[in-house]
Amino acid sequence: MWRAILIDDEEIALDVMEIMLKEVGGVEVAGRFQLAAEALEQCGTLQPDLIFLDIEMPGVNGLEAAGALAAGCPDAEIVFVTAHDQYAIEAYDTEAIGYLLKPVAKDKLVRVLSRYANRQAKKQERNFDRLEKDGLRTAGSAPAPESYSENKQELSLKVLGSMELYTSDGRLLTWRTKKTKELFAFLWHHRGQPVYKYTILEHLWQDHTAERGQKLLHTSLYYLRSLFKSVGYDGFVNYGDERYWIDSSFIHSDLEELLVILRERDAAAQAKGILRLYSDYLEMEHYEWANAYRLELQSNVISCMNAVLGRVSEEFRVQLLWKLIELEPSRLPNYHLLADCLLQAGDQAGARRVRAMMEQIELKGE
Repeated sequence: MWRAILIDDEEIALDVMEIMLKEVGGVEVAGRFQLAAEALEQCGTLQPDLIFLDIEMPGVNGLEAAGALAAGCPDAEIVFVTAHDQYAIEAYDTEAIGYLLKPVAKDKLVRVLSRYANRQAKKQERNFDRLEKDGLRTAGSAPAPESYSENKQELSLKVLGSMELYTSDGRLLTWRTKKTKELFAFLWHHRGQPVYKYTILEHLWQDHTAERGQKLLHTSLYYLRSLFKSVGYDGFVNYGDERYWIDSSFIHSDLEELLVILRERDAAAQAKGILRLYSDYLEMEHYEWANAYRLELQSNVISCMNAVLGRVSEEFRVQLLWKLIELEPSRLPNYHLLADCLLQAGDQAGARRVRAMMEQIELKGE
């Protein structure tokens, strides 16, 4: 649980913020102050994670106090809270993590907490990477996923194209709601790493109030746990320190298979595997949070196909070029290469069709 201090010259504003933080959850109010000077005296002892700071206060205002508070609590992040929006630019110049306008809306508060959670997660990842590099990371550095007995049957997950999950006997599992399906995808996407609930709320229920979003999250978690319990995986979803994670060790995915193929040294094996497996990551689900990885994976696949073009048989070369055209329809050199390959193979009709497609692309570009 994160620790926060609240600084506002109005007692009622302090009450409202404390109540909202309790309702959202995950934040303990370690101190309340009506003067920035009082907070400065105690912040070193309290060592908060978050400082909710009013801007317009008697004496030293929030913008002036921010620097001193940052010096006294270097690990804390500042969230400005004010009834006036004219301070926004100055506030962000102080590198504050958030700027909330009074009356504070719960969904805005959740987004600020999500932003903080993301920063903490990235900081933790950097620390883990450093410890691993130095050979100092221990098994206790991150939450350990629950281990399942070896006699459990593996589930098969398809995430290239549409998302489908099958039992070991080939039965397709069905999701109670679309959001239950997306929640599973989101947690699986993070490869078993803990995800702050605020991050989940921001990505999956950003159009709802914080209160409504949390209710929907809890409902979807219940459906998700029930689904996996029904196939023998009780305790599939884990929770701790305001974060959720899953143990995906018993789930085999086509993505994992593809990533192994991309590291293959045999060009023919790479070509065959890519042509058999590859479609865009979660293409049919249209999850915005998956877009960055979808593009990264596509870029890696395209690079791999281009690298093996000159090292595979004519048959594979033609198939790879058709795939490259599908992925990069405006890249003309691939049309030229494909037309030449088809001509060499004696497929004049196919070559004419490719040239006609190329002409259409050129006309659109004029």
